Amino acid sequence: MRFVALVSGGKDSIFNIMECIAHGHTLVALVNLCPPRCNDGKSLEIDSFMYQSVGSEAIGFISSALKVPLYQMELHKVCQCKRILYRECADDEVEELYKILSRVLSEIPDIAGVSSGAILSDYQRYRVENVTFRLGLRSLCFLWQRCQQELLEDIISAGIEAIIIKIASFGLTVENFLGFRLSDVTSKLCQLSTPPWSLNVCGEGGEFETITLDCPIFHSRIQLTSEPEIVIHSKDPFSPTAYLCLTNLQLEAKPLNEICQTAEQLLSLKRKCINENDSLHKRPPFISPFERLQGIQVKTFEEIKNDLYNVTLHERNIGGSSDRHYQICNKTNQKSINDIARPIGNGVWITSNYYGISNRLDKIRVATENAFSQMRNVLDSKEIKPHQIVQFIVVLSHPLSSDVFSSFNQAYTYELNSWLDKVKIDHPNLMTGYMDSYMPTRVCICMNSPPNDVIHCSEEAFTISLSAILYFGDINICEWINSLHGLYVQSISHWAPANIGPYSQAIAVPISNIQSDNCSTSCATHYFTFYSGQIGLIPELEALPAETGHFSNHFDALQAESWLSLRHCHRVMKYMSSTELWMNLFLGICYATDESSLSYARNCFHQAVCLQTLDITDTYGNTCHCNKCVVWLIVTNLPKNASVEWQWITGPSTALITSMNTALNDKSIIPTNTFMLFYRHDDNNQLNKQNLSVLLKHYRGFILPVVKFADPSTTAVIISVQSEKQSQ
Repeated sequence: MRFVALVSGGKDSIFNIMECIAHGHTLVALVNLCPPRCNDGKSLEIDSFMYQSVGSEAIGFISSALKVPLYQMELHKVCQCKRILYRECADDEVEELYKILSRVLSEIPDIAGVSSGAILSDYQRYRVENVTFRLGLRSLCFLWQRCQQELLEDIISAGIEAIIIKIASFGLTVENFLGFRLSDVTSKLCQLSTPPWSLNVCGEGGEFETITLDCPIFHSRIQLTSEPEIVIHSKDPFSPTAYLCLTNLQLEAKPLNEICQTAEQLLSLKRKCINENDSLHKRPPFISPFERLQGIQVKTFEEIKNDLYNVTLHERNIGGSSDRHYQICNKTNQKSINDIARPIGNGVWITSNYYGISNRLDKIRVATENAFSQMRNVLDSKEIKPHQIVQFIVVLSHPLSSDVFSSFNQAYTYELNSWLDKVKIDHPNLMTGYMDSYMPTRVCICMNSPPNDVIHCSEEAFTISLSAILYFGDINICEWINSLHGLYVQSISHWAPANIGPYSQAIAVPISNIQSDNCSTSCATHYFTFYSGQIGLIPELEALPAETGHFSNHFDALQAESWLSLRHCHRVMKYMSSTELWMNLFLGICYATDESSLSYARNCFHQAVCLQTLDITDTYGNTCHCNKCVVWLIVTNLPKNASVEWQWITGPSTALITSMNTALNDKSIIPTNTFMLFYRHDDNNQLNKQNLSVLLKHYRGFILPVVKFADPSTTAVIISVQSEKQSQ
């Protein structure tokens, strides 16, 4: 795609431009928001949560060096919305970005993406994504969640010549760092990043700022023809704050053989780099998506292994144990919605299914509207707002082709936004209390055999089943919403697939009244975390391995897809709770479209997670996560025709999974603590007969017919909340 780059002039924004070009995108313009200038022509150094202000005098030279136009505007607004999730605010500095990007889009209407150099900052990323979404553009953020040490090595290896123009951290001095080339002080920065020091080697904490004077995509290098002026803000002998005011800059043309203009040229780069041990080595700073997939099994296994080792190390350092057990304290919830949902614990409930029907496939909007309308009417009667929903589970009756999935996403977005807008209108005073409200997570699958005896529809009809996991408890709703921890990434990156719909990757629901076994006299804060369904997309391409044509056979593509989907789950889990990861599984559901895909996904999970978190030698034993925490299902179809999709809930305990080997009928008893029911849908299963409605007369949890289970003899699986006695 053609993209415009947000640039500060520093190493990160320039390196991300190079990443974009290496992935086949085309740079067409630069955008810079700079501080106002003084009467002497020098720029002010201002405090901004969003924009680097030092070095702005070099941006025009960088534009000329790249031979692309520059759109530059002075900043006159300041931060007004200081929350992590940005809400449009007319007087906020973010609206300056919206204004200038709107201008760029009006003059270059074929741009589709915006590049930025955010690495770890949710604050910056959410704001860039907010603006790009409003303008119909995609955010390109290839540095997001990169390993800092590895990223710094790649920046140096890519031939980026940057100097440090601002310091503001303990250990960084004017004499030893200010004005020095980044490549000359890399080893010192690495040393300062290890205990007892705590410097971020890439300066993500504001420890230092850089300006880029040359790199392979520059047609000219920027020369300093005189010594820059040093401006001291703080003379603290241990942690001074100082920056350079650049003057007398000029461009020097480079020979063509030193300029990289194509993806192929960048991908072939391999330069010398100094690591933390002062040793020279060579590494390619840019890698194609398919090169990244080479050895995906070993890479994912090692990544999970290393992260789990760090979890164990953390537990040892704090004197705890990775085998912690938690019990929900015996505090009775004063509210109940047993007539419409089943409790999971601590005010979290899962509703029964709400069905929408349309007689034609091209009327997906009608079916979606029907399902949402039914759910909304019921929840409104209980005074439950959509902001209390943390996950939607969606089951469609037709295969999720691109057209079907796109049509459903449009209808889903419209209905959810309409519901949210209605709450704003009906409860304007209440809405002022909602601050950081994340969009609900979502799991979407296809099962072309809905429970017809419940919804009474023809086989040709298009049906949608909608169920919600929500909070309904005693505490103040606004306080509860503001205490949520979530993740909503819309940027294309190396990390994991971007969300292209109105749903978060994960939402952590705070649980009060959790008591640890090894601390019986005090209660600890813990979380239920709900994760959106993850499929094995290649993040940079937003495509499944089988779609790319790169793999010669189905098994190689399935292998890559299975490991990718598991790696995505791991990375999102790590972001949400890096000190627990796979140690606190409440429930996992693995959906697959055939037996071989389900078997391979189970094998991947067992190798990468079970064998590293549990002291087991037998395959799929009773204590193995594969049997204890995960339900293995075969369904008709998955989003984008994926072979495997994972759904995870982590929390303070483990759900109880019970398999049944006899056909359900109207005499079967569903335990009162059951909140999910899966049953095999075939002609031999009596649950598909007229007595289904009798069986479900008093059941108000989630229900799903499936093609089959991992064990072919299983006819049904029920998921229940463990009692205190069962969990001990």
